[in-house]
Amino acid sequence: MLLKPVAVMMKKLSLLRLFSCLPLIAIIIPDVTELIINNQFKLPFFHIISGAMLIVTIVICTLVIRYLKKQQQVKMQYQQV
Repeated sequence: MLLKPVAVMMKKLSLLRLFSCLPLIAIIIPDVTELIINNQFKLPFFHIISGAMLIVTIVICTLVIRYLKKQQQVKMQYQQV
Protein backbone atom coordinates (compact mmCIF):
# COMPACT_ATOMS: atom_id res chain seq x y z
CA MET A 1 0.00 0.00 0.00
CA LEU A 2 2.92 2.33 0.65
CA LEU A 3 4.54 1.54 -2.70
CA LYS A 4 2.18 3.69 -4.76
CA PRO A 5 2.82 7.00 -2.91
CA VAL A 6 6.56 6.29 -2.99
CA ALA A 7 6.46 5.74 -6.74
CA VAL A 8 4.53 8.98 -7.22
CA MET A 9 7.03 10.85 -5.04
CA MET A 10 9.97 9.41 -7.00
CA LYS A 11 8.32 10.46 -10.26
CA LYS A 12 7.81 14.01 -9.01
CA LEU A 13 11.40 14.18 -7.77
CA SER A 14 12.63 12.92 -11.13
CA LEU A 15 10.70 15.65 -12.91
CA LEU A 16 12.05 18.27 -10.50
CA ARG A 17 15.57 17.00 -11.15
CA LEU A 18 15.00 17.11 -14.91
CA PHE A 19 13.60 20.64 -14.85
CA SER A 20 16.46 21.75 -12.61
CA CYS A 21 18.95 20.58 -15.22
CA LEU A 22 17.43 22.60 -18.02
CA PRO A 23 18.03 26.07 -16.52
CA LEU A 24 21.48 24.96 -15.40
CA ILE A 25 22.38 24.09 -18.98
CA ALA A 26 20.82 27.34 -20.17
CA ILE A 27 23.11 29.27 -17.81
CA ILE A 28 26.27 27.28 -18.48
CA ILE A 29 26.27 27.23 -22.30
CA PRO A 30 26.26 31.02 -22.89
CA ASP A 31 28.79 31.61 -20.10
CA VAL A 32 31.19 28.99 -21.44
CA THR A 33 30.95 30.29 -25.00
CA GLU A 34 31.54 33.84 -23.80
CA LEU A 35 34.57 32.67 -21.80
CA ILE A 36 35.97 30.95 -24.90
CA ILE A 37 35.44 34.02 -27.08
CA ASN A 38 36.37 36.69 -24.55
CA ASN A 39 39.14 36.02 -22.02
CA GLN A 40 38.25 39.16 -20.05
CA PHE A 41 34.67 37.99 -19.41
CA LYS A 42 33.80 37.64 -15.74
CA LEU A 43 31.01 35.32 -14.70
CA PRO A 44 28.10 37.16 -13.10
CA PHE A 45 27.75 36.41 -9.40
CA PHE A 46 24.07 35.58 -9.90
CA HIS A 47 24.97 32.87 -12.45
CA ILE A 48 27.40 31.27 -10.00
CA ILE A 49 24.89 31.30 -7.14
CA SER A 50 21.95 30.10 -9.24
CA GLY A 51 24.08 27.35 -10.80
CA ALA A 52 25.21 26.19 -7.38
CA MET A 53 21.63 26.17 -6.10
CA LEU A 54 20.48 24.13 -9.10
CA ILE A 55 23.31 21.63 -8.59
CA VAL A 56 22.39 21.29 -4.91
CA THR A 57 18.74 20.72 -5.89
CA ILE A 58 19.75 18.02 -8.37
CA VAL A 59 21.99 16.28 -5.81
CA ILE A 60 19.31 16.35 -3.10
CA CYS A 61 16.68 14.94 -5.49
CA THR A 62 19.07 12.20 -6.60
CA LEU A 63 19.88 11.22 -3.01
CA VAL A 64 16.20 11.12 -2.00
CA ILE A 65 15.31 9.02 -5.05
CA ARG A 66 18.16 6.60 -4.27
CA TYR A 67 17.03 6.34 -0.62
CA LEU A 68 13.41 5.71 -1.62
CA LYS A 69 14.42 3.03 -4.13
CA LYS A 70 16.51 1.22 -1.51
CA GLN A 71 13.67 1.47 0.99
CA GLN A 72 11.25 0.09 -1.60
CA GLN A 73 13.60 -2.83 -2.40
CA VAL A 74 13.92 -3.72 1.29
CA LYS A 75 10.13 -3.74 1.68
CA MET A 76 9.79 -5.96 -1.37
CA GLN A 77 12.37 -8.40 0.04
CA TYR A 78 10.52 -8.60 3.37
CA GLN A 79 7.22 -9.18 1.59
CA GLN A 80 8.71 -12.09 -0.38
CA VAL A 81 10.00 -13.83 2.74
